[in-house]
Amino acid sequence: MMTTNYPPPIYSTEPGSWAHSTVSERLPEIARRIIDENQFGESVQNNLLELIEEISAGSIRMLEDHQSPDWDDWEGYIKPYLGQDWLEAPWFFAEHYFYRRVMEAVDYFQLGLDPFAYQKRQGLETTHQDTAVLAAFLTEAINAPGQLEKSLIEGFYFSLWGNQADLSLWPADGVESPKHDTRLTLQDHLLANHIQTVVDRLLNGIEPVRQVDLILDNAGFELVADLGLADLLLGLRLVETVTLHVKAHPTFVSDVIQADVGQTIAFLVAGPDQPVSEFGERIETYQNRGRLQIKPNFFWNSPLAMWDFPQELAEEWRGSAMLISKGDANYRRILGDRQWDFTIPFPQAVDYLPLPLAALRTLKAELAVGLELDQIQEVFNQDPDWLTDGKWGVIHFSPGN
Repeated sequence: MMTTNYPPPIYSTEPGSWAHSTVSERLPEIARRIIDENQFGESVQNNLLELIEEISAGSIRMLEDHQSPDWDDWEGYIKPYLGQDWLEAPWFFAEHYFYRRVMEAVDYFQLGLDPFAYQKRQGLETTHQDTAVLAAFLTEAINAPGQLEKSLIEGFYFSLWGNQADLSLWPADGVESPKHDTRLTLQDHLLANHIQTVVDRLLNGIEPVRQVDLILDNAGFELVADLGLADLLLGLRLVETVTLHVKAHPTFVSDVIQADVGQTIAFLVAGPDQPVSEFGERIETYQNRGRLQIKPNFFWNSPLAMWDFPQELAEEWRGSAMLISKGDANYRRILGDRQWDFTIPFPQAVDYLPLPLAALRTLKAELAVGLELDQIQEVFNQDPDWLTDGKWGVIHFSPGN
């Protein structure tokens, strides 16, 4: 039976909550970093300063860039919260509204300048060693198809833990993001792990899977790791086509837009290590041959829950064997960013989806499902900040309807 009575949204009104600190502290800090890291003119800087002031002392207003391609949609998104304090609106709306206001402030749809470009470049340039390790693994895996299942599982783990590199939380030139000391400890930090079911779904067919859809999250090393997963799926002939779903404009600091994919491939091709450059060349070839496709959609920039996905996405997913969701914001969208009981089974919470879904996420928000009560107590005793510090992960699977 499909879920229809969803729990209430998560709000940012409670002092001390992660949602409250995000809206009241982190969002203004992100706007200040945009000013510091770019050479914007005085008018854009003033727009950003006004936005900072508005978060704490103003109210939600309509967008003013009326010629933007998504203005009509945002008019509808904003209406229920028009005039409200930023903390009064649902947290998911407030965050997406902030990043859309940043696009307005920097006149993105006219100038096309990514205000987060510096962080994204740093996210690539400071992770050379991680990229080299991944590329060496990919070379070995593709040249040793007899280790198919083991290689694919390892590729999914690379993709999952790449999600720890979140530039909205840990700037590339600031405090390091959380990392596990050794790959041997990765499974110890998984609170739900349905990786075997996911891999079995991809390996059990006689013919290659026609299509897999991957909803991307962060640029930088996470995107490199996600391209590595695509490299395995395509290079080992497990999948005919991988479709990468990306944001239509910059958001959440490091979330992937179409240009980031091209820049990352070029970065890999120009890499000093042969395995890295060969990895980039393989990805470039897949793209040129149409086996790797990139599709932006404004839905991924919207404050909508996943169960409101538009018809064009339903058409794109038709015939897909699996939807793979990366990261925390996509996980929040899948669950509508609502106050779910942590123990509700993941398939029950996402029973509106018409196709199988694998969700790979490191925890960075006070939201979770598919856990056991004793497990929750145990991890809390070990790490009181387990819901938000990025050290813990999940790999969920739902078979779809």
